[in-house]
Amino acid sequence: MSIELSNKKVLQEIRMMDMELDRFILSAADYLELVTEAYASNIHWSTSLEGNPLSEEEVVRLTRQTFAGKEEKDPGPQQEIINHLYGHFLRDRLKLPWSPGTIRAVHSMLTEDTGTKGIPGEFRRTHASVYDGGAEAFIACPPEHVEEEIGSLLTWLNSSGQALEPLVCSTVFFHEFESVHPFRDGNGRVGRTLFHLLLQEAGMRNSRLCKIDHHLLRNPTTYYDLLAFADESGSYSEIIEYFSLCVMEAYQEAIDKYRGKDLLSRGLDEGSIRLAQKARSCGTAFTLREACGWLDSVGEQTVRARSNHLVDLGILTKEGRTAATRYRFLDPFEPFKARMKEMGYVLSGIA
Repeated sequence: MSIELSNKKVLQEIRMMDMELDRFILSAADYLELVTEAYASNIHWSTSLEGNPLSEEEVVRLTRQTFAGKEEKDPGPQQEIINHLYGHFLRDRLKLPWSPGTIRAVHSMLTEDTGTKGIPGEFRRTHASVYDGGAEAFIACPPEHVEEEIGSLLTWLNSSGQALEPLVCSTVFFHEFESVHPFRDGNGRVGRTLFHLLLQEAGMRNSRLCKIDHHLLRNPTTYYDLLAFADESGSYSEIIEYFSLCVMEAYQEAIDKYRGKDLLSRGLDEGSIRLAQKARSCGTAFTLREACGWLDSVGEQTVRARSNHLVDLGILTKEGRTAATRYRFLDPFEPFKARMKEMGYVLSGIA
């Protein structure tokens, strides 16, 4: 396996942009809308490449509806979109190290009730080839070697792979996964989902806010040619460079959008900014007394006034009265998470 990094500056720039996205604080409504657009875009581009007929506008509508906790009465091809949304919100179940069971679980989650060929979560038992224009362009490893090949890939990922830059590790993993082609159907969608999850697990937490798949897949010929070139040559430099440039474009696009909605640049005093940032990192309800501990030498009445102003801006939510008052950072995904908990999923944190 050959990996020559001629684009270290690009990789460093991406890491800096990932940290920059942490600095923005938006109202819950604006945050929900931008996250909806990003998730819908990534899911649309990934699934449409494999034949899902829904337009991006339809996927945005379905994503918005699903985040509101509503069910689709007659899912059809929409079930695939809903499954992808569930998958992106179950990161706590998919923490490294990964096992073959992790891979099977993601495939099962994405393909359940979609009419996929084969059994959801089961490695293929037949030979597989990829065709281009009727010609056999790629032959996957024999079915009797799938378990072994996936095991070897995961051994690499769980050890030396994690020493690489997150984007390098994720790109190499994605290519190797596609080369094994472990399932009868759904390999591209599962691979791209694992790519996104691995980016976040490896340190690029805010990659989920970026429309990465649009930039990767808008020219499918280039995308497939680079996958094939890495197979034929054993060199990953070219595909890493392509993925890096696409991801950098997606990050820059996201930063521009978040900067335009950032409430911290709209005249908030330093105390209110710190209060908002601490509330977000806290992740749970807090009292005025606790908030006072975050702001040195600031009285309770001032903290109360600042907290209430953040409520008015749609950053915090307020519960109870007088001594029982609690504030917390407003999570716009509460209806969706409540729906997932009803279905037996365990969730934590804000998307």
